Amino acid sequence: MYGTVKAIAIDDEPSHLLAITTALGALGLPAIGHWYDRENSELQPSPPAGGYGHLRLVFTDLNLAELGGVANTESLWGTIVSVLKQVISPDSGPYLLVFWTRMEATAASVKTLLYDRPERLNGAPLPLDVMEIPKGPFLVRPVDGGDFEDQLKSYYSELHSKMAELKQLIAQTIVGDKRVHMLAAWEARAAEAASRAVNEVSRCARIDVDNDPVRASESIAVTLSRIAVAAAGANGAKKHPARALDAGLLDIVADQFSASVVDGAYQAAVADAIGEQIEGDAAFSKPLQMSAELNTFFHVDRVLEHLGSLDRGAVLFVKSMDRNVLGGFRPMKYLTSEFFFPADMVSADNLDQHRADITEIRDSKSAVLVELGADCDHAQDNQRTSRFLLGFCVPERFMYIIRSNDRLRSGALELLGPWVIDGESKYLLVSCRRFWTWQDSVLGGSEIAFRLRASVVEKLLHRYSSWASRPGIIEFR
Repeated sequence: MYGTVKAIAIDDEPSHLLAITTALGALGLPAIGHWYDRENSELQPSPPAGGYGHLRLVFTDLNLAELGGVANTESLWGTIVSVLKQVISPDSGPYLLVFWTRMEATAASVKTLLYDRPERLNGAPLPLDVMEIPKGPFLVRPVDGGDFEDQLKSYYSELHSKMAELKQLIAQTIVGDKRVHMLAAWEARAAEAASRAVNEVSRCARIDVDNDPVRASESIAVTLSRIAVAAAGANGAKKHPARALDAGLLDIVADQFSASVVDGAYQAAVADAIGEQIEGDAAFSKPLQMSAELNTFFHVDRVLEHLGSLDRGAVLFVKSMDRNVLGGFRPMKYLTSEFFFPADMVSADNLDQHRADITEIRDSKSAVLVELGADCDHAQDNQRTSRFLLGFCVPERFMYIIRSNDRLRSGALELLGPWVIDGESKYLLVSCRRFWTWQDSVLGGSEIAFRLRASVVEKLLHRYSSWASRPGIIEFR
């Protein structure tokens, strides 16, 4: 609950592990230290099941198994791979791997093996770069005599005499990959913006109780509750207090986040990481695939665990809904009359394919209903009539019956996508003319395909309202 883990350090020597975690902490980079138990090849404490999902820095000793003599590169690589599989989640993002080692000369060979055999990580991503730091100059000699406390004091005393040099070396190393450095700085700004928002809430709360420390905690609770109610209304806050509080604080967090963009160090990091690509108008090597992936990221939420059928932007499969719930609404009767071009409007060469494709669309779960509620209605959670636009979510290969001569079948249609849905590039064809309404506060028995993000819902709302209110007159000639 206090934030995600961004940095870890791994070593089989506890004193070496303490040295590197202390140095990282002194740089403002709190790191989880994992001791590598050579007897059973396990990390203590154990990393989370499936690995860390948000790591940006991994410091590890290269010779974790303490192989004697001239260490075999294959053996060193094998131990590193086994550790990375434990700590790096398959869903993890970019990270930098730093060998904290007395075997700097071998680091390059292990790096080569890592990149030559990516399949050995079992789906976990490779580091964007691998670097090394010599640990020899910063190790502390053991002290004979005295109790544990005395030895620890002696250890820290000698370690801190070397700390300035070690901090400088780490700082120089972790900016070695410009992209990891810039992205980590962006994440740090987001966390700092949230912290500033919390600090402002606390400041306001202290005013209400005249800085009385005894009543400060209760005042923070009252302040947060009023923010939630102001954002979502009393009913909405009671039903979904967490969502209501988010609605109240997110605008402030976004504002605080934007304010920190003027930081000179951050601007320099961004310019260094992507300035050349912006100036050179860099292009993707797979433009169509990347467009679909990025569209999906910006337009579609595929995390459905906590999504309800009446949530804003929810996209429901019509085929999953009970006919009694739909009433007389029959989406398939509009298939070729309004959404897709009929057989007499496609070339003769495509008639057999057209017949097969229309049958496939009719038989599959392509028909969907798109929730199109106003943001204020959802925020206040008012009793309302829910409105859903009718659409069809179909693969890209059906484009020949979606668009003809660069025109859609009807002026009421809006074409969205391409998006990557179920591993396939798909488009969502939505009608601003055909809609279905639901008046209950619960809609059971419906399967959610995905959710449209707020910007796409706003676009559809604007298009729908423009279509519904388009000007016209009665005139006689």
